[in-house]
Amino acid sequence: MPRSPTGTGDATLNEATEFSLIYGYPLIAYSELALPIVSEHGTNSIHHQRQLANPGRKSVVRPNVDTLYSHSILDMSHEDLVFEIPNITDRYWVCPFYDVYGNNYANLGSTTKSPPGKYRVRYAFGVGEEPGITYCGGKSERPECDGYQGLINAPTPYGAVDARILVRQNDLEMVHTFQNHTLLYTVPGGYQAKPYAPKLTTAMLNASLARDLPMRIMQMTARFTPHNPPRNVSDVSRVDTMLLKAGIQDGYSKPVGANLTHLAQMAEAAVSAHAYLPKNIRDLKHGWLGLAPSAQGDYNLDYKMRSFLARYGYLALDATEALYPTYHEPETKKFALTLGPKEAYMITFVGKPPLTKQGFWSITVYNEEQYLVANPLERYALGDQSNLTYADGAPVYGTDSKNASFQILLQPADIGPPKNWTSNWLPAPPGGGEISISRKLHPRFHEQPSSDSWSTIPYIHDHYQYCCY
Repeated sequence: MPRSPTGTGDATLNEATEFSLIYGYPLIAYSELALPIVSEHGTNSIHHQRQLANPGRKSVVRPNVDTLYSHSILDMSHEDLVFEIPNITDRYWVCPFYDVYGNNYANLGSTTKSPPGKYRVRYAFGVGEEPGITYCGGKSERPECDGYQGLINAPTPYGAVDARILVRQNDLEMVHTFQNHTLLYTVPGGYQAKPYAPKLTTAMLNASLARDLPMRIMQMTARFTPHNPPRNVSDVSRVDTMLLKAGIQDGYSKPVGANLTHLAQMAEAAVSAHAYLPKNIRDLKHGWLGLAPSAQGDYNLDYKMRSFLARYGYLALDATEALYPTYHEPETKKFALTLGPKEAYMITFVGKPPLTKQGFWSITVYNEEQYLVANPLERYALGDQSNLTYADGAPVYGTDSKNASFQILLQPADIGPPKNWTSNWLPAPPGGGEISISRKLHPRFHEQPSSDSWSTIPYIHDHYQYCCY
């Protein structure tokens, strides 16, 4: 899309540069995701994860251990794409589509009840359509719907897919079958007279970039924004004016007087302050915080929340697909807990979290580096797919309808619990240390998560000496 740098604004050089650092930061996350995939598999192909995440995998921080992922880096600059989706009826699954800035603009999956079949993916503004998904139905009058279940219109010609399928009772072979029947291939674009952008290459993702992060952000912004407009196309003129004032035009030339290091610090502080505004954060009680639905997944004009999630939860799903409550230590105000070598935390649920038939929940513990914790049980999360028990030894997820309080023990991996706690033990790093825990819920919501979704938010008790367990 051509630039529209005309117009004037009252922004100063520093304000424009701070804006540009915030606006362009997600491109760093995109390049880190895309570079290894494009290097090994190219664009417009699917790379399937065949095993669940484990501590040895360092490609993603705070990984999900309930699902298998299938990654694709999309390039619609020269051609349209077709996704073929198999019939998956017995579990949660989602095929989320992201633009180059991390906006989750469309989802196929169990939540949206997407029918199996072919979906055509194309650059929205190249065909004069709004971003999102249009289901074709059985007798659509639109000729472009012929042979397709739906049309997926992407805000930018570059993007990504991060599909995931729930593993039930370790049925990896079944999930592999679903993965093998998920196809992606290119087809000629129906409307474009010339390419919308250069082909996405490894050179675009990492060549001739500064080591200094603020400079690299500005260079990536200069490289990608000429062909990748904002999520809301009505903001093109304003964004281009700010980028131009910051020195971005046919590359990046740092204006005299611009202190990128200082302005990057200012940008990060502004992003953090914005993320914790009441409109963006929900207090879920008992120390748990969650994102407001409007602040998660698809960010529209909210570039600060987009930048925040690119740092701390890149490729977050829209709130209609998933919720990510994270424990926030009330005293230290940190998203971390400190565990001594002979201490434990007790996580108490007043009852089973409510789920739809295909939903699931889990609690995962991460070490200080935000990776999974190695332990003898090779257990990295506990949830509705686990063999949790009540205090009397009865299974939490048994054949009866019992719904009562149960507990999870968070304790160092080098100190095993009593036998009656083994099923409910979530191992923390050996010797203790700083940890963080995240609770993931993938139920189905219509507009907003219901209040019942938080009725079983767990309590996390203060430290207990190991002598007690």
